[in-house]
Amino acid sequence: MNKLSQSLPRVTLLVALGVAVLAGCGEPIPVATAPVAAPVKRAAPEETVAPVAVEEYFYNPAGKRDPFKPFFETNKGSVAPPDPNSPPLQRWDVDKFMLTGVIWNTTVPKALLIDPEGIGHVIEMGTYVGRNWGKVTSISDQSVVVTEEYQTMDGELVVNPVTVHFPGQDKK
Repeated sequence: MNKLSQSLPRVTLLVALGVAVLAGCGEPIPVATAPVAAPVKRAAPEETVAPVAVEEYFYNPAGKRDPFKPFFETNKGSVAPPDPNSPPLQRWDVDKFMLTGVIWNTTVPKALLIDPEGIGHVIEMGTYVGRNWGKVTSISDQSVVVTEEYQTMDGELVVNPVTVHFPGQDKK
């Protein structure tokens, strides 16, 4: 058999497909549309229904679990264990410290912070506190303010003041 006789069935098949495709092209078939009825207006009922009173709902999170915290916490609530090589005041987050004493009516105000291990640290203005290199910016008779500065992924500078109060005092 020669090459022409082997390719003849293929060529015939391609020609038949081309004719079938071209036969399908033509005038579109008109589609009959049914007439659409006008909407029926219904008479309003004579009885008026009284509006239902809706109670306002207020969410009270007291006594409920925070839905954004992990279900099983590790390390007693801290994100990562403290680094033993870091300075004592920078092993914990600022909000883990407890304010226990303030000497504030002097030229150099000082405060006493207790870390989660129960060790006391005397701090003054400019002392670094916390894992994010927060710096003590204010010491008053009621609280200590530690300001943390960091950059976001976008390169934007974020300044976060964290206030440490005496235990049992309302945090305003």
